[in-house]
Parts: sequence; C-alpha cells; structure tokens
Amino acid sequence: MRLYKNHGQLLIIFLAVGFLIGILYENVISKGNVLFSELFLRSNLERYLHTNVIGEKYLWYVVKARIIVLAVICILGCFRWKKLCVTLCLFVCGFFAGVISVTAVMQLGIKGILLCLVGIMPQGIFYVMAYSMLLLYWFCYPERRWNRVKLLFVVVMFLTGIALEVYVNPTLVKLVIKIL
Repeated sequence: MRLYKNHGQLLIIFLAVGFLIGILYENVISKGNVLFSELFLRSNLERYLHTNVIGEKYLWYVVKARIIVLAVICILGCFRWKKLCVTLCLFVCGFFAGVISVTAVMQLGIKGILLCLVGIMPQGIFYVMAYSMLLLYWFCYPERRWNRVKLLFVVVMFLTGIALEVYVNPTLVKLVIKIL
C-alpha cells in the first residue's frame, strides 16, 4: 500500500476494480440476465415520464434510503476491520455501477450512458464528497481524527445531495428521457 502517494488513490483503485468486474460480470457471466434487465426498457421510461413525483413523499423516501446507507457505513466503520469495510463498500459500489452501465448500454446504446450520468450527476457530486470524507477517514484511522468541521462538511454535502436528488433530478431525468 505504500506504492501509492496517498490513500485517495488507493480508494479510487478499489472502486475502479469493482467497476471493471461489474462490467465483466454483466458481459461474460450473466449476459444481461440480471437484476437490472428491465430497468431501461422503453415502457418503464415512458411510464416514468408520466409519473407525478410528489415532493414530500419522495423526500422522505430518499432521506430514509440515504440515511440507512450512511448509518451502515458509520456502524461498520466502528468495528475493528475499518479498512476491509471501506474496501468492500467501494468495491460493491463500483461493481453495481459497472453492471448498471452495461445494462444501460445494452438496452439504449450510448444514450444509456447519458441517462445514467444525468440520473446521478446533480446529487452525485455532493454524495461523492460526503462519502469520500467519511470513507477516507475510516480508511486512514487512527492517523486522522474526526472533528466538527468534517462533520459539518459531511452533513452539508449530504443534505445538499438529498435536496438536489428530490427537487432537481426528476426534472433532468424526464428531459433526457424525452430526448431519447
């Protein structure tokens, strides 16, 4: 692990390895017959266009989903195997990103990548910053200490991501689906 200039590079490598294995899994082993095979069907995309997203209900759904993931990461980070938990978390995230990307390309062509990017982009930037701070802390523990500034940063980035996911993302996704 000393071959890398900093721990951030190592974490990106874990994510990239998971992404590549997800791509290989989807192409070689499952050949498109997995969990997400119906995710990008035209009928589902058309149905999404005509769905009215109720802000308050969707807000609580997103808050609950994101808080659960954050809580699991925080709880796992309190155990002895912090580095293993961080590595597995990044690997699994990369794996599913690879599987979903390949599924999108198989069903929509290159337009599927555009849909995937728009689906995660506005809020994804803030979630990545919040999770990066948290995962990097767990990975570098006890060399790094947690403080109020880091806590505030994670909370603000996380809440901004939730707000963008609830109020901006549905509109952007609908615009892209209309173009497709």
